[in-house]
Amino acid sequence: MNSLANVCLVRAATLVSLYFLSTLTPWNLLMKSTVFLRYFCVAYGIVQVQVTLDVQKKNSNANTGAASGRQVKGWKISSFVKGFLFFLLSILSFHIIAVLFGAPLQEETEETFSWALLMATLTALPCWCMLGVGPRLETWVAVVLNRPESEVESFLQTTVLCTVVGAWLGAFPIPLDWDRPWQVWPIPCSIGALIGHTGGLILSAIQSKRQRLDTKNKMV
Repeated sequence: MNSLANVCLVRAATLVSLYFLSTLTPWNLLMKSTVFLRYFCVAYGIVQVQVTLDVQKKNSNANTGAASGRQVKGWKISSFVKGFLFFLLSILSFHIIAVLFGAPLQEETEETFSWALLMATLTALPCWCMLGVGPRLETWVAVVLNRPESEVESFLQTTVLCTVVGAWLGAFPIPLDWDRPWQVWPIPCSIGALIGHTGGLILSAIQSKRQRLDTKNKMV
């Protein structure tokens, strides 16, 4: 990977490919939503980690020392455990948010958990990978809510916000009386999150390309 734009495009292509490949199987999103979401999170999570490791390896060879403008911790076991606990906490947080916004509390818990796992994979996992394993929770919040200090942080802010907004917009068709199979929880919110995340990746790629062109023009 030579640039963040390439990373964004690889992730977007992987996401779209996984979705369309699933339509050829009996565990696609419309037929087996919980099974699809779990398999998708595993596959897409592996791709995110692999792409990030590739980028960090190239950055390490170039003596960059970090993946963003903030100080990043290495891949130590203690940091990995801490980062994994934050990832589990993000799943629990999204599960609670879904219940607060109307998801069944005692019914369809598997569906709600699968959606929370998807949201954590699309939002928390990129922060975990790109900022380093086991960063402080306030660092993640600062990246999302505050002014980004680097190209990587701008990418994370864009993709996280687009994913959350997409999931929120996806909830609007659920109460409508159209009686369509894709209106069943958590399919609409999952589709919205996937579309929003893909849009965020494409937008980040465009922003990265534009910034690089501006930098080259200033150097000329």
